[in-house]
Amino acid sequence: MTDNPLVADVQSSTTWYTGLGLAESAAQISNGIQDGSWVDGTLGGVGGSLDALGMAIDPLGSLVAWGVSWLMEHVRPLKEALDLLAGNPDEIAAHAATWRNVAAATTANQQEYADLVRAQTGGWSGASGDAYRGHAALQADALGGIAKASEGISYAVEGAGLIVGLVRGIVRDLIAQFVGTLAARLPQWLAEAGLTLGLATPVVVGQVAALVARWVDRIQGFIRALLDSLRRLSGKLTELTGVLDGLQNALRRLSRSDPAGTTPDAPSPGRQTGGELRPPRGDIDFEEDWANQAYDGFRASDDELPAVAATASEYGFSPDDITMIKNHVFRDEHLLDSYGDNIMGRFDANPRMAEAWQRLADGNPHPADIDLLRHERFEAQHMASTGDPSYGRAHAATNEAGYTWDPEAAARNGVGYQRRD
Repeated sequence: MTDNPLVADVQSSTTWYTGLGLAESAAQISNGIQDGSWVDGTLGGVGGSLDALGMAIDPLGSLVAWGVSWLMEHVRPLKEALDLLAGNPDEIAAHAATWRNVAAATTANQQEYADLVRAQTGGWSGASGDAYRGHAALQADALGGIAKASEGISYAVEGAGLIVGLVRGIVRDLIAQFVGTLAARLPQWLAEAGLTLGLATPVVVGQVAALVARWVDRIQGFIRALLDSLRRLSGKLTELTGVLDGLQNALRRLSRSDPAGTTPDAPSPGRQTGGELRPPRGDIDFEEDWANQAYDGFRASDDELPAVAATASEYGFSPDDITMIKNHVFRDEHLLDSYGDNIMGRFDANPRMAEAWQRLADGNPHPADIDLLRHERFEAQHMASTGDPSYGRAHAATNEAGYTWDPEAAARNGVGYQRRD
Protein backbone atom coordinates (compact mmCIF):
# COMPACT_ATOMS: atom_id res chain seq x y z
CA MET A 1 0.00 0.00 0.00
CA THR A 2 1.09 3.60 -0.61
CA ASP A 3 -0.39 7.00 0.16
CA ASN A 4 0.43 8.21 -3.36
CA PRO A 5 -2.92 8.27 -5.24
CA LEU A 6 -1.09 7.85 -8.56
CA VAL A 7 0.38 4.49 -7.62
CA ALA A 8 -1.94 1.57 -8.34
CA ASP A 9 -2.21 -1.20 -5.79
CA VAL A 10 -1.13 -4.68 -6.82
CA GLN A 11 -4.18 -6.70 -7.84
CA SER A 12 -3.79 -10.38 -7.08
CA SER A 13 -4.72 -12.76 -9.88
CA THR A 14 -4.99 -15.63 -7.42
CA THR A 15 -8.44 -17.21 -7.15
CA TRP A 16 -9.82 -20.02 -5.00
CA TYR A 17 -9.01 -22.52 -7.74
CA THR A 18 -5.42 -21.39 -8.51
CA GLY A 19 -3.08 -24.35 -8.22
CA LEU A 20 -5.88 -26.90 -7.84
CA GLY A 21 -5.14 -28.86 -11.01
CA LEU A 22 -8.40 -30.02 -12.56
CA ALA A 23 -10.45 -27.25 -10.96
CA GLU A 24 -8.06 -24.64 -12.35
CA SER A 25 -8.18 -26.28 -15.79
CA ALA A 26 -11.98 -26.17 -15.73
CA ALA A 27 -11.92 -22.49 -14.78
CA GLN A 28 -9.35 -21.58 -17.44
CA ILE A 29 -11.26 -23.34 -20.21
CA SER A 30 -14.53 -21.84 -19.01
CA ASN A 31 -13.00 -18.36 -19.00
CA GLY A 32 -11.61 -18.99 -22.48
CA ILE A 33 -15.11 -19.77 -23.71
CA GLN A 34 -16.67 -16.78 -21.96
CA ASP A 35 -14.13 -14.27 -23.31
CA GLY A 36 -14.99 -15.18 -26.92
CA SER A 37 -11.38 -15.94 -27.89
CA TRP A 38 -12.71 -18.80 -30.04
CA VAL A 39 -14.63 -16.41 -32.32
CA ASP A 40 -13.10 -15.77 -35.75
CA GLY A 41 -11.79 -12.22 -36.13
CA THR A 42 -13.97 -11.75 -39.21
CA LEU A 43 -17.03 -11.78 -36.97
CA GLY A 44 -15.70 -9.36 -34.38
CA GLY A 45 -17.18 -11.00 -31.31
CA VAL A 46 -20.25 -12.48 -29.70
CA GLY A 47 -23.00 -9.97 -29.00
CA GLY A 48 -26.66 -9.19 -29.43
CA SER A 49 -29.38 -11.66 -28.52
CA LEU A 50 -30.72 -15.02 -29.62
CA ASP A 51 -33.80 -13.42 -31.17
CA ALA A 52 -32.23 -13.23 -34.64
CA LEU A 53 -32.26 -17.04 -34.81
CA GLY A 54 -36.04 -17.27 -34.68
CA MET A 55 -37.19 -14.18 -36.54
CA ALA A 56 -39.26 -14.82 -39.65
CA ILE A 57 -36.85 -12.96 -41.90
CA ASP A 58 -37.28 -12.97 -45.67
CA PRO A 59 -35.41 -10.10 -47.32
CA LEU A 60 -36.11 -11.77 -50.67
CA GLY A 61 -39.86 -11.44 -50.18
CA SER A 62 -40.05 -8.30 -52.29
CA LEU A 63 -38.72 -10.25 -55.27
CA VAL A 64 -41.72 -12.59 -55.09
CA ALA A 65 -43.98 -9.60 -55.63
CA TRP A 66 -42.22 -8.98 -58.92
CA GLY A 67 -43.73 -12.22 -60.23
CA VAL A 68 -40.53 -13.24 -62.03
CA SER A 69 -40.15 -17.02 -61.76
CA TRP A 70 -36.82 -17.24 -63.56
CA LEU A 71 -35.34 -14.70 -61.14
CA MET A 72 -36.36 -16.65 -58.02
CA GLU A 73 -34.60 -19.73 -59.36
CA HIS A 74 -31.29 -17.88 -59.59
CA VAL A 75 -31.45 -16.27 -56.14
CA ARG A 76 -32.29 -19.55 -54.38
CA PRO A 77 -28.71 -20.01 -52.99
CA LEU A 78 -29.13 -16.78 -51.02
CA LYS A 79 -32.37 -17.96 -49.39
CA GLU A 80 -30.87 -21.37 -48.62
CA ALA A 81 -27.96 -19.70 -46.80
CA LEU A 82 -30.39 -17.73 -44.65
CA ASP A 83 -32.58 -20.76 -43.89
CA LEU A 84 -29.50 -22.77 -42.92
CA LEU A 85 -28.83 -20.37 -40.05
CA ALA A 86 -32.32 -20.52 -38.52
CA GLY A 87 -32.75 -21.88 -35.00
CA ASN A 88 -34.91 -22.02 -31.89
CA PRO A 89 -33.77 -19.25 -29.50
CA ASP A 90 -36.03 -20.42 -26.65
CA GLU A 91 -34.57 -23.92 -26.73
CA ILE A 92 -30.99 -22.63 -26.77
CA ALA A 93 -31.71 -20.25 -23.88
CA ALA A 94 -33.27 -23.12 -21.90
CA HIS A 95 -30.22 -25.37 -22.42
CA ALA A 96 -27.88 -22.57 -21.33
CA ALA A 97 -30.04 -21.83 -18.28
CA THR A 98 -30.05 -25.53 -17.33
CA TRP A 99 -26.26 -25.63 -17.22
CA ARG A 100 -26.16 -22.38 -15.24
CA ASN A 101 -28.56 -24.01 -12.75
CA VAL A 102 -26.26 -27.04 -12.50
CA ALA A 103 -23.30 -24.73 -11.86
CA ALA A 104 -25.19 -22.76 -9.20
CA ALA A 105 -26.45 -25.90 -7.44
CA THR A 106 -22.98 -27.48 -7.42
CA THR A 107 -21.42 -24.27 -6.08
CA ALA A 108 -24.03 -24.22 -3.30
CA ASN A 109 -23.30 -27.87 -2.47
CA GLN A 110 -19.56 -27.14 -2.39
CA GLN A 111 -20.06 -24.25 0.03
CA GLU A 112 -22.45 -26.20 2.25
CA TYR A 113 -20.06 -29.17 2.40
CA ALA A 114 -17.08 -26.95 3.22
CA ASP A 115 -19.06 -25.16 5.96
CA LEU A 116 -20.15 -28.47 7.51
CA VAL A 117 -16.59 -29.81 7.51
CA ARG A 118 -15.31 -26.66 9.23
CA ALA A 119 -18.12 -26.71 11.79
CA GLN A 120 -17.94 -30.40 12.64
CA THR A 121 -14.19 -31.04 12.52
CA GLY A 122 -12.87 -27.75 13.88
CA GLY A 123 -12.16 -29.34 17.24
CA TRP A 124 -10.40 -32.40 15.83
CA SER A 125 -6.66 -32.48 16.40
CA GLY A 126 -3.83 -34.74 15.40
CA ALA A 127 -2.89 -36.44 12.14
CA SER A 128 -6.29 -38.04 11.61
CA GLY A 129 -8.13 -34.73 11.87
CA ASP A 130 -5.71 -33.02 9.51
CA ALA A 131 -5.98 -35.91 7.05
CA TYR A 132 -9.78 -35.82 7.10
CA ARG A 133 -9.88 -32.07 6.51
CA GLY A 134 -7.38 -32.37 3.67
CA HIS A 135 -9.41 -35.16 2.13
CA ALA A 136 -12.61 -33.12 2.43
CA ALA A 137 -10.88 -30.12 0.86
CA LEU A 138 -10.02 -32.23 -2.18
CA GLN A 139 -13.66 -33.25 -2.53
CA ALA A 140 -14.80 -29.63 -2.21
CA ASP A 141 -12.27 -28.56 -4.82
CA ALA A 142 -13.56 -31.22 -7.21
CA LEU A 143 -17.12 -29.96 -6.72
CA GLY A 144 -15.90 -26.45 -7.45
CA GLY A 145 -14.26 -27.66 -10.64
CA ILE A 146 -17.49 -29.32 -11.75
CA ALA A 147 -19.32 -26.04 -11.12
CA LYS A 148 -16.83 -24.10 -13.24
CA ALA A 149 -17.03 -26.68 -16.02
CA SER A 150 -20.84 -26.54 -16.00
CA GLU A 151 -20.63 -22.77 -16.16
CA GLY A 152 -18.33 -23.10 -19.17
CA ILE A 153 -20.82 -25.34 -20.95
CA SER A 154 -23.57 -22.78 -20.38
CA TYR A 155 -21.35 -20.09 -21.92
CA ALA A 156 -20.65 -22.37 -24.88
CA VAL A 157 -24.31 -23.15 -25.54
CA GLU A 158 -25.33 -19.51 -25.36
CA GLY A 159 -22.25 -18.33 -27.25
CA ALA A 160 -22.85 -20.76 -30.10
CA GLY A 161 -26.44 -19.55 -30.40
CA LEU A 162 -25.37 -15.90 -30.33
CA ILE A 163 -22.68 -16.33 -32.97
CA VAL A 164 -25.07 -18.14 -35.31
CA GLY A 165 -27.62 -15.38 -34.72
CA LEU A 166 -24.96 -12.76 -35.47
CA VAL A 167 -24.07 -14.39 -38.77
CA ARG A 168 -27.75 -14.79 -39.65
CA GLY A 169 -28.18 -11.05 -39.15
CA ILE A 170 -25.16 -10.35 -41.36
CA VAL A 171 -26.51 -12.65 -44.08
CA ARG A 172 -29.93 -11.02 -43.85
CA ASP A 173 -28.38 -7.57 -44.31
CA LEU A 174 -26.24 -8.75 -47.23
CA ILE A 175 -29.29 -10.19 -48.97
CA ALA A 176 -31.15 -6.94 -48.40
CA GLN A 177 -28.22 -5.14 -50.05
CA PHE A 178 -28.41 -7.59 -52.94
CA VAL A 179 -32.13 -6.91 -53.43
CA GLY A 180 -31.48 -3.18 -53.50
CA THR A 181 -28.64 -3.58 -55.98
CA LEU A 182 -30.69 -5.89 -58.18
CA ALA A 183 -33.66 -3.52 -58.11
CA ALA A 184 -31.40 -0.79 -59.45
CA ARG A 185 -29.56 -2.83 -62.09
CA LEU A 186 -32.10 -5.30 -63.47
CA PRO A 187 -34.33 -2.71 -65.20
CA GLN A 188 -31.22 -1.25 -66.79
CA TRP A 189 -30.07 -4.64 -68.07
CA LEU A 190 -33.52 -5.47 -69.42
CA ALA A 191 -33.83 -2.07 -71.10
CA GLU A 192 -30.49 -2.56 -72.80
CA ALA A 193 -31.81 -5.87 -74.17
CA GLY A 194 -35.18 -4.36 -75.11
CA LEU A 195 -37.06 -6.71 -72.77
CA THR A 196 -39.73 -6.49 -70.09
CA LEU A 197 -39.38 -7.78 -66.51
CA GLY A 198 -41.00 -11.12 -67.27
CA LEU A 199 -38.50 -12.10 -69.95
CA ALA A 200 -34.75 -12.54 -70.02
CA THR A 201 -31.99 -13.35 -72.49
CA PRO A 202 -28.97 -15.48 -71.65
CA VAL A 203 -27.00 -12.25 -71.27
CA VAL A 204 -29.39 -10.86 -68.64
CA VAL A 205 -29.55 -14.21 -66.85
CA GLY A 206 -25.76 -14.29 -66.84
CA GLN A 207 -25.61 -10.80 -65.34
CA VAL A 208 -28.03 -11.81 -62.58
CA ALA A 209 -26.12 -15.03 -61.94
CA ALA A 210 -22.83 -13.12 -61.69
CA LEU A 211 -24.37 -10.69 -59.20
CA VAL A 212 -25.73 -13.58 -57.12
CA ALA A 213 -22.32 -15.29 -57.22
CA ARG A 214 -20.61 -12.19 -55.82
CA TRP A 215 -23.06 -12.03 -52.93
CA VAL A 216 -22.84 -15.79 -52.32
CA ASP A 217 -19.06 -15.47 -52.08
CA ARG A 218 -19.40 -12.71 -49.49
CA ILE A 219 -21.92 -14.75 -47.52
CA GLN A 220 -19.74 -17.88 -47.68
CA GLY A 221 -16.87 -15.92 -46.13
CA PHE A 222 -18.97 -15.23 -43.04
CA ILE A 223 -20.29 -18.79 -42.92
CA ARG A 224 -16.71 -20.13 -43.10
CA ALA A 225 -15.77 -17.82 -40.23
CA LEU A 226 -18.77 -19.16 -38.30
CA LEU A 227 -17.76 -22.78 -38.90
CA ASP A 228 -14.14 -22.06 -37.91
CA SER A 229 -15.40 -20.43 -34.71
CA LEU A 230 -17.65 -23.37 -33.88
CA ARG A 231 -14.79 -25.82 -34.52
CA ARG A 232 -12.62 -23.94 -32.05
CA LEU A 233 -15.47 -23.88 -29.56
CA SER A 234 -15.93 -27.62 -30.07
CA GLY A 235 -12.25 -28.12 -29.23
CA LYS A 236 -12.68 -26.22 -25.97
CA LEU A 237 -15.77 -28.28 -25.13
CA THR A 238 -13.80 -31.47 -25.75
CA GLU A 239 -11.14 -30.24 -23.33
CA LEU A 240 -13.86 -29.38 -20.83
CA THR A 241 -15.37 -32.86 -21.21
CA GLY A 242 -11.96 -34.37 -20.46
CA VAL A 243 -11.66 -32.25 -17.33
CA LEU A 244 -15.16 -33.27 -16.22
CA ASP A 245 -14.23 -36.93 -16.69
CA GLY A 246 -11.12 -36.34 -14.61
CA LEU A 247 -13.12 -34.65 -11.87
CA GLN A 248 -15.64 -37.49 -11.88
CA ASN A 249 -12.82 -40.01 -11.58
CA ALA A 250 -11.25 -37.98 -8.77
CA LEU A 251 -14.50 -37.90 -6.81
CA ARG A 252 -14.98 -41.62 -7.38
CA ARG A 253 -11.51 -42.36 -6.04
CA LEU A 254 -11.93 -39.97 -3.12
CA SER A 255 -15.21 -41.57 -2.12
CA ARG A 256 -13.53 -44.92 -1.55
CA SER A 257 -10.06 -43.91 -0.37
CA ASP A 258 -8.43 -43.59 3.03
CA PRO A 259 -8.14 -39.94 4.18
CA ALA A 260 -4.84 -40.76 5.86
CA GLY A 261 -3.47 -41.91 2.53
CA THR A 262 -2.50 -45.41 3.70
CA THR A 263 -4.46 -47.40 1.13
CA PRO A 264 -3.65 -48.02 -2.55
CA ASP A 265 -6.76 -46.05 -3.55
CA ALA A 266 -5.54 -42.69 -2.19
CA PRO A 267 -6.44 -39.84 -4.53
CA SER A 268 -4.10 -39.09 -7.39
CA PRO A 269 -3.96 -36.26 -9.93
CA GLY A 270 -6.55 -36.20 -12.72
CA ARG A 271 -6.01 -38.51 -15.64
CA GLN A 272 -4.28 -37.43 -18.80
CA THR A 273 -5.20 -40.01 -21.36
CA GLY A 274 -3.77 -39.73 -24.46
CA GLY A 275 -7.95 -54.65 -25.70
CA GLU A 276 -9.48 -59.90 -26.29
CA LEU A 277 -10.58 -58.30 -23.00
CA ARG A 278 -12.65 -59.67 -20.14
CA PRO A 279 -15.96 -57.91 -19.40
CA PRO A 280 -15.71 -55.19 -16.72
CA ARG A 281 -17.15 -56.23 -13.36
CA GLY A 282 -18.51 -52.78 -12.51
CA ASP A 283 -17.81 -49.08 -12.77
CA ILE A 284 -14.81 -49.06 -10.44
CA ASP A 285 -13.29 -52.11 -12.12
CA PHE A 286 -13.91 -50.55 -15.56
CA GLU A 287 -12.09 -47.35 -14.58
CA GLU A 288 -9.20 -48.99 -12.77
CA ASP A 289 -8.26 -52.68 -13.04
CA TRP A 290 -9.93 -53.42 -16.39
CA ALA A 291 -8.42 -50.37 -18.08
CA ASN A 292 -4.96 -51.01 -16.64
CA GLN A 293 -5.02 -54.66 -17.70
CA ALA A 294 -6.08 -53.64 -21.21
CA TYR A 295 -3.22 -51.13 -21.48
CA ASP A 296 -0.72 -53.67 -20.12
CA GLY A 297 -1.80 -56.10 -22.84
CA PHE A 298 -1.52 -53.54 -25.63
CA ARG A 299 1.89 -52.40 -24.39
CA ALA A 300 3.25 -55.94 -24.15
CA SER A 301 2.34 -57.14 -27.64
CA ASP A 302 1.73 -55.86 -31.17
CA ASP A 303 -0.30 -58.90 -32.21
CA GLU A 304 -3.37 -56.74 -32.88
CA LEU A 305 -1.55 -54.12 -35.00
CA PRO A 306 -2.17 -55.76 -38.41
CA ALA A 307 -5.89 -56.04 -37.66
CA VAL A 308 -6.12 -52.42 -36.51
CA ALA A 309 -4.18 -51.28 -39.58
CA ALA A 310 -6.50 -53.26 -41.87
CA THR A 311 -9.57 -51.68 -40.29
CA ALA A 312 -8.08 -48.18 -40.39
CA SER A 313 -6.85 -48.46 -43.99
CA GLU A 314 -10.41 -47.86 -45.22
CA TYR A 315 -10.26 -44.43 -43.58
CA GLY A 316 -6.94 -43.29 -45.03
CA PHE A 317 -4.52 -44.54 -42.36
CA SER A 318 -1.28 -46.28 -43.27
CA PRO A 319 0.31 -49.07 -41.19
CA ASP A 320 2.99 -46.56 -40.14
CA ASP A 321 0.24 -44.22 -38.92
CA ILE A 322 -1.22 -46.97 -36.75
CA THR A 323 2.18 -47.89 -35.30
CA MET A 324 2.85 -44.23 -34.50
CA ILE A 325 -0.58 -43.83 -32.90
CA LYS A 326 -0.18 -46.95 -30.77
CA ASN A 327 3.22 -45.89 -29.50
CA HIS A 328 1.95 -42.38 -28.81
CA VAL A 329 -1.08 -43.57 -26.83
CA PHE A 330 0.23 -46.63 -25.01
CA ARG A 331 4.03 -46.49 -24.81
CA ASP A 332 5.64 -43.08 -25.28
CA GLU A 333 6.34 -40.75 -22.39
CA HIS A 334 5.07 -37.17 -22.59
CA LEU A 335 5.23 -34.04 -20.49
CA LEU A 336 1.97 -34.43 -18.56
CA ASP A 337 1.33 -30.78 -17.88
CA SER A 338 -2.40 -30.38 -18.45
CA TYR A 339 -3.35 -30.60 -14.80
CA GLY A 340 -0.31 -28.96 -13.25
CA ASP A 341 1.71 -32.18 -12.74
CA ASN A 342 4.62 -31.29 -15.09
CA ILE A 343 6.07 -34.78 -15.03
CA MET A 344 7.29 -37.05 -17.81
CA GLY A 345 5.35 -40.27 -18.08
CA ARG A 346 3.01 -42.46 -20.06
CA PHE A 347 -0.69 -41.74 -20.27
CA ASP A 348 -2.88 -43.26 -17.58
CA ALA A 349 -5.18 -46.02 -18.76
CA ASN A 350 -8.38 -44.72 -20.33
CA PRO A 351 -11.09 -47.42 -20.51
CA ARG A 352 -12.92 -45.77 -23.43
CA MET A 353 -9.69 -45.61 -25.40
CA ALA A 354 -9.00 -49.26 -24.64
CA GLU A 355 -12.48 -50.19 -25.87
CA ALA A 356 -11.97 -48.19 -29.07
CA TRP A 357 -8.64 -49.88 -29.79
CA GLN A 358 -10.19 -53.31 -29.27
CA ARG A 359 -13.09 -52.49 -31.62
CA LEU A 360 -10.58 -51.40 -34.26
CA ALA A 361 -8.74 -54.69 -33.81
CA ASP A 362 -12.02 -56.60 -34.10
CA GLY A 363 -12.93 -54.78 -37.32
CA ASN A 364 -16.08 -53.21 -35.83
CA PRO A 365 -15.20 -49.55 -35.25
CA HIS A 366 -17.66 -46.94 -34.09
CA PRO A 367 -17.37 -43.62 -36.01
CA ALA A 368 -15.94 -42.04 -32.87
CA ASP A 369 -13.09 -44.60 -32.95
CA ILE A 370 -11.99 -43.15 -36.29
CA ASP A 371 -12.19 -39.68 -34.76
CA LEU A 372 -9.87 -40.97 -32.04
CA LEU A 373 -7.32 -42.16 -34.62
CA ARG A 374 -7.39 -38.79 -36.40
CA HIS A 375 -7.01 -36.99 -33.07
CA GLU A 376 -4.06 -39.09 -31.91
CA ARG A 377 -2.32 -38.99 -35.31
CA PHE A 378 -2.43 -35.20 -35.41
CA GLU A 379 -1.35 -34.95 -31.76
CA ALA A 380 1.62 -37.29 -32.30
CA GLN A 381 2.64 -35.51 -35.51
CA HIS A 382 2.40 -32.13 -33.76
CA MET A 383 4.74 -33.29 -31.00
CA ALA A 384 7.17 -34.75 -33.54
CA SER A 385 7.19 -31.70 -35.83
CA THR A 386 7.52 -29.12 -33.04
CA GLY A 387 9.84 -31.11 -30.78
CA ASP A 388 7.61 -30.04 -27.90
CA PRO A 389 6.82 -32.93 -25.50
CA SER A 390 3.97 -31.01 -23.82
CA TYR A 391 0.76 -33.02 -23.90
CA GLY A 392 -1.27 -29.97 -22.90
CA ARG A 393 -0.08 -27.86 -25.83
CA ALA A 394 -0.30 -30.71 -28.35
CA HIS A 395 -3.80 -31.64 -27.19
CA ALA A 396 -4.97 -28.03 -27.41
CA ALA A 397 -3.48 -27.63 -30.90
CA THR A 398 -5.19 -30.84 -32.03
CA ASN A 399 -8.59 -29.68 -30.83
CA GLU A 400 -8.03 -26.22 -32.31
CA ALA A 401 -7.37 -27.94 -35.66
CA GLY A 402 -10.79 -29.59 -35.42
CA TYR A 403 -9.63 -33.14 -34.59
CA THR A 404 -11.82 -33.77 -31.58
CA TRP A 405 -12.85 -37.05 -29.95
CA ASP A 406 -15.93 -37.71 -27.84
CA PRO A 407 -15.04 -40.61 -25.51
CA GLU A 408 -18.69 -41.30 -24.62
CA ALA A 409 -20.12 -41.24 -28.16
CA ALA A 410 -20.03 -45.02 -28.61
CA ALA A 411 -21.51 -45.68 -25.16
CA ARG A 412 -24.37 -43.29 -25.88
CA ASN A 413 -25.16 -45.44 -28.90
CA GLY A 414 -25.23 -48.57 -26.73
CA VAL A 415 -21.73 -49.71 -27.78
CA GLY A 416 -19.26 -50.68 -25.07
CA TYR A 417 -19.57 -50.74 -21.31
CA GLN A 418 -22.60 -48.90 -19.90
CA ARG A 419 -21.76 -47.14 -16.65
CA ARG A 420 -24.21 -47.69 -13.82
CA ASP A 421 -23.91 -44.33 -12.07
